[in-house]
Amino acid sequence: MSLCIEKLYIISFGQFENVHIEFSPAFNLIYGKNESGKSTIVSFIEGLLYGFDDGKKVRHFNKKQEIYKPTHSYKYAGFGIFSKDGTNYRISRNFFDGTYEIYNLDTNEVVESKASNLNYPGEFLLGIDYDLYKNLIANYQSQESLAAIKDKISEILSSGDDYYFSPALAIENLKGRLAEIGTPRAYTKAYAKTTEKIENLENDLAYLKSLRKNYNNDLEKLYKNRDKIDRHRQELDELKKIRDDYRDNPSYKSLEEQIKYQNELNFIEKELAKYEEYKDYNLDDSHNKIDWRNFLIYALTSLFFVMLWLQSKLSYLLALAFVLPLVIYFIEKYKKGKNTDKKYNLDENYIIYKGLIKDKERLVELIRVLEMQNSNLEDYLAIKNVDINEIYDKISKIDQDLQKLNDDNLALEKNLAAVEEKLSKEVDLEDDLNFQKEKLSQMEKEIEALNLAIEIIDEISKDNNSNLVKHSKEVSHIISQLSKGKYEKITYDENLLPEILQKDGSYLDLDRLSTGFYDQMNFAFKFSINEQNLDTFMIFDDAFINYDLDRLRIALFYLLDLGDFRQIIYFTCHGREEDILNSEGIDYKIIDLEDI
Repeated sequence: MSLCIEKLYIISFGQFENVHIEFSPAFNLIYGKNESGKSTIVSFIEGLLYGFDDGKKVRHFNKKQEIYKPTHSYKYAGFGIFSKDGTNYRISRNFFDGTYEIYNLDTNEVVESKASNLNYPGEFLLGIDYDLYKNLIANYQSQESLAAIKDKISEILSSGDDYYFSPALAIENLKGRLAEIGTPRAYTKAYAKTTEKIENLENDLAYLKSLRKNYNNDLEKLYKNRDKIDRHRQELDELKKIRDDYRDNPSYKSLEEQIKYQNELNFIEKELAKYEEYKDYNLDDSHNKIDWRNFLIYALTSLFFVMLWLQSKLSYLLALAFVLPLVIYFIEKYKKGKNTDKKYNLDENYIIYKGLIKDKERLVELIRVLEMQNSNLEDYLAIKNVDINEIYDKISKIDQDLQKLNDDNLALEKNLAAVEEKLSKEVDLEDDLNFQKEKLSQMEKEIEALNLAIEIIDEISKDNNSNLVKHSKEVSHIISQLSKGKYEKITYDENLLPEILQKDGSYLDLDRLSTGFYDQMNFAFKFSINEQNLDTFMIFDDAFINYDLDRLRIALFYLLDLGDFRQIIYFTCHGREEDILNSEGIDYKIIDLEDI
């Protein structure tokens, strides 16, 4: 891969506004005094590619974003033109919210990307994450402590691997990540939980799909019922019109009266059946006559006792003679009264019977007259070719059918409303299922990649001696040049601990080296790794400020040689670099920040 920066367009960033900078694909020297904006341009390039977001230090991201926010402009944005393997891309960034766009200038198409990954432009162009960019691409004046530098160099030399890579730690981290993801049987881990979610979502969706099938069937039935209801109502309206026309005929009024009188006649005939026994009954007035026979008996008996009393003058006979006839009289009177009541009731019923007979005769005559008047109605029905009874039957049947269809539709609509509420969740479940499947797919890809990485790292670590030789040879050459031959190369003792072979043949362990020398070792490792693994631009921001003039000259020559194969962007606030390059008559591009 070959990647270089062609142009930068700073719309508004830090102290710069509407600034345009063009770079050479080889060596670029950018000169500026302190506070002239060198670090601002370095941060602008970093911001375009990675959005100031390392994915870990959010506070650092927010702080850096705040540092370069313009104070006199509502804009906070810019873009750069990058050439990758002969293809030109425009990377645009809004630094307020981190949003970006990757645009292929050769095809005039936007490169698809994931908006939530603010690092993506840098990962797309360089193929490395933000941590590697900071360690391998951007080189700053060392701010690390002596102890930190020594530990880092010792770890790299002892492992024999890349500047940013320790196989044991890497494998440990990879296995830790595998443990975090888990397996199908690790029920508390992400993989098993995601699998369970997918299974539950698929079951829920299968249930909803069955509901939808029934829902569609019920909906189709509802529509069919509505069509039937419309047809029935239309037919019912036609039948009712025939019926109403029939009822509007003047003779129909006579028919209604005839039906009413016929009903009354039927009732009277039922009542007459109750009084059938009075058919031959006759009224007389015998119950009003005086029963002289009984009265004579009472009188004679009373007279007898009176005469007896007059003769005997006995008091008890007097009383008996007086009371006894009266008793006999009233007993007879009571018996006669009962017969009289019975006779009265019979007469009353007979009178009712006779009244019913008269009512029947009256109704029969009325019905006879009305039947004569209704002959026109029969002619009307004959002319219309209408069977009115059939019309009434059809109306009744259609009314029943409509009632049933309306009841069915009411039940269907209630059921459909209940199902619709459940089906409304189907889209969200589908989205969630797709998300979980994609999540599971990413886990499976990550598991596959992790296992492959562990396998590859394990194989690389087994060939540790070759790694030691590879790095040591290149680093030894650089160190020898930077130290002017004082330190010849890096070697290892019997315990594979690194040490420096000096010009006089003696060995020097790393603890005895100066801080300045560790800075040179740091540069040597970065240079070696970039030369072997990356083919992209490198940025140096006063990275050699602590070098003396001779070491700086050697470092610059290495960078110039490196510039034959990749782009070098070198920022400085000193004139030493320009003096060295001019003294050697070297052709290079210089950019003075005071001129932009």
